[in-house]
Amino acid sequence: MIVLGLLGLGMTLVFTFIGFNAPNSIPGRGYYNLEAEFTDADNVAPHAQVRLGGKIVGQVLRPRVEDGKAIVDLQLDPKYKPLKSDSIVEVRPRSAVGVRYVDIVQGSAGSPLGEGDRIPAQNTRATRALDEVLGTFDPASRIRTQQLLQELGRGFQARGEDLNDTIGAAPELLRRTDSVLGTIADRTDSAGNLVRGAAIAATSADPVKEEIRAGFAPEAKALRPFSDQGNDLRSTLDKAPPALATLSGRLPTVNRFVTELEGLSQRVRPVLRASPAAFKQTSALLSEARPGLRDANVTLRRANAAVLPTLRLLDAVRPVLPQLESTLDNSAPTVDRLGRYGCDFIAWGRRWTDALTYGNSLGGYLRFNVMTPTPESVTGLEGGLAGVGAATLNRSPYPRPCESQTETATPSGGTINGEPGN
Repeated sequence: MIVLGLLGLGMTLVFTFIGFNAPNSIPGRGYYNLEAEFTDADNVAPHAQVRLGGKIVGQVLRPRVEDGKAIVDLQLDPKYKPLKSDSIVEVRPRSAVGVRYVDIVQGSAGSPLGEGDRIPAQNTRATRALDEVLGTFDPASRIRTQQLLQELGRGFQARGEDLNDTIGAAPELLRRTDSVLGTIADRTDSAGNLVRGAAIAATSADPVKEEIRAGFAPEAKALRPFSDQGNDLRSTLDKAPPALATLSGRLPTVNRFVTELEGLSQRVRPVLRASPAAFKQTSALLSEARPGLRDANVTLRRANAAVLPTLRLLDAVRPVLPQLESTLDNSAPTVDRLGRYGCDFIAWGRRWTDALTYGNSLGGYLRFNVMTPTPESVTGLEGGLAGVGAATLNRSPYPRPCESQTETATPSGGTINGEPGN
């Protein structure tokens, strides 16, 4: 009985010891132990939950202070071993009454953390609880904040899914929020100014809230194609850096071009000053030229119809052009010779028309006399004519140009070969 009593007492002590240490560790079970260093652990208590991806993976042990830093032990389930050195450890509130838990955002590019390794302070952070944030406001600011939250609640009513989509599409924005709020908290008057400014903006926007709401519709419609074609936009952004690098390499050439263009613009400036008046005159000219342009349109249409026949004529004439050129070359001396006697041809025409006004009794107007060739017909007649006293004629069968009009006329009543002279 004494042995059984001692055995029972020993088992009781063992179970008491196990039960006493069970919150810290369970005998026979393995753990993955790490340390985390915080600049501000935000009142993390022993046995606070450690979560990874929303799941409870361990607990906090032995919160303490070493060299002005908060150090906590993280007792984790070994199946999550090893974490990477770029993992982020963050103290977050579980509720609005001050209960905290530690959240781990698992890294992917760092080196593996071994048993007992410490996560440095640059990879840890702590969020501010809502009660602490509101505690920095004075009573008037807290009332205004309450009103702001109420109005925000009305604004987000029935828009939970849209809010979830926004939060899901902007994780980076939410990660940066703590640094922005930390900057505001470092300045004692910034938070109050921020809230007062937000209240003024909300009051100013309240009368036109419906217009503002409707005003976002065009922007939403304009941005919808970017959302629908997200893959194409992502591909464009991926290709943008090489394109920008190439463009930056071409910038010196572009700079020279811009410099030359600037000089050109300065030289063109006087011309541009005169351009308005010139444009007005051109406009007036075009207005006055409308009838002529209409006639020119008709002419151009007719010319268009004549293009093909002209081309056919040129194709037909092209083979004989060498012969025609030779003929024209041979005719050039004759034409040049005759051209000198232009006034004689004109005089001949005038005398021919005078001759046609006379006729014989038979109605004939043209008479041809066949003369026996004599030396005079070749060398010209020099001396007196038969039946004509002292009258003389000085005539040459080949007079110089316009010389025949200056010759001495035959006296009235004289006869040449039995015909009256004139």
